Amino acid sequence: MEAKEINQLKVLNTVKFLKEIIDKPDNFKDDENLIKTLNSQGGIAKYENEAREICSCSLNTLKTTSDKLLERGFLLGLDQLRLNAKTAIESAIEGKKPSKQTKIGLRNTVNELKDELDIAKRSNFLLTTMISDLRSKLKQLAENDGSVEERKELYRRFNKEVQTKLNYTLNGEL
Repeated sequence: MEAKEINQLKVLNTVKFLKEIIDKPDNFKDDENLIKTLNSQGGIAKYENEAREICSCSLNTLKTTSDKLLERGFLLGLDQLRLNAKTAIESAIEGKKPSKQTKIGLRNTVNELKDELDIAKRSNFLLTTMISDLRSKLKQLAENDGSVEERKELYRRFNKEVQTKLNYTLNGEL
């Protein structure tokens, strides 16, 4: 292979590798050499990994090849991926959630919001069911021909049922 092809392969494989790190940082958080590599642009240029077909090159070669090969170039493409990979690994090490400015952080936020929406939907369903049930009980009270004491007892029983269901719904015990 020619040097140009080797450099192009390095850029493409490095991009693929950085995306893998961003997606699954826990798999790489114990690799001290990789963490050190992600600290600088020069580090990523010098990084070698035969298994991933990533060879070492100069920073200028990496920048030039990235600018020609990647749509977003070096700074907005490869270097931004490097920084996101570094942040993802640091977050995995520290156990913190990634920032909302990273792809992982946004994905986590979306998942959290989906979970909250699901809980809200279930709560709304239960509350709607309770309203329907309450209307039915109000009708029973209105049509009850019993004495005032019997209607008060019926009200207390209905109120206790509603209070129990409401506590169940509002306390998130779905």
